[in-house]
Amino acid sequence: MSALYPGGALIAVGLAGHGYRKGSLSPSGAIAALLVGYGHLANPLKLFGTTMIVFYLLGSRATKVKAAYKATLEDGPDPTKPGGNRDAIQVLSNSLPSLLAALAYRFYVSQNIFRTGPISSNGLSRSLIFFALGHFSNCLADTLASELGILSSSPPCHILTMRPVPKGTNGGVSPLGLGVSALGGLIMGLTMVVDLLIEDPMSRNDYGWALELLVFGTFAGLAGSVLDSILGATLQQTLFSERDHKILTDLSTRRSGDDIKPIGFGLNILSNSGVNFVCGWVLASVGWWYGSRV
Repeated sequence: MSALYPGGALIAVGLAGHGYRKGSLSPSGAIAALLVGYGHLANPLKLFGTTMIVFYLLGSRATKVKAAYKATLEDGPDPTKPGGNRDAIQVLSNSLPSLLAALAYRFYVSQNIFRTGPISSNGLSRSLIFFALGHFSNCLADTLASELGILSSSPPCHILTMRPVPKGTNGGVSPLGLGVSALGGLIMGLTMVVDLLIEDPMSRNDYGWALELLVFGTFAGLAGSVLDSILGATLQQTLFSERDHKILTDLSTRRSGDDIKPIGFGLNILSNSGVNFVCGWVLASVGWWYGSRV
């Protein structure tokens, strides 16, 4: 029975239900979050589940910050009502790499975790941890940049032209957005450091790995945000309602009209979930490379 991790299942149900009740998840998003949550939590190494919970709670909280004000800038679902925010596609685009890392750890590495320690070894264990860190750092950075960066007192600048653009424009960057992106990555690294210090006694013999996680997490958060902006500026279309003076999000029900005009020169190739998916895999792959190189 212990192999089924009933405690992890209960936590996953609680998080998915909480997200739906608070409006962070749509019905399909709640179901996907339940499965993804259990996949992270059903692991002898709690690091994956712990990091996922911190990411989820911080991201959900950031969504609520000045939600009424953000609703005046973007046309989309009401983030304060159930069933209106992240659907299954968005959940999976922000979770698949770390989910695969957690599953790989459970089924291929877990039998050896207490021989050399999960972060002390130079094998698959270390690579999977940095793989997950790259992904989580990118995702939290993107969420904080989107939800908090939009609150900047000054308009963002287009990352390629450096010209001011409306808040919420794909490819727009601001000092606040980049700052919270780096902070998001640092928080993910710090979460892993604290977890490993508690969970892995062998990690307390040498703290060099802790600095690595903190530095790499910060780097992944900032780099992921920059990559997200570049892709958003080139491969993602931004639509703007001149009547309402709002950016139309991917979930907006208004996609056409005489008052709706494209901003910038982004091509209509990737959705926001598509950009998140690409960035998540790129930064996770960088994490894998870094974790495997020493």
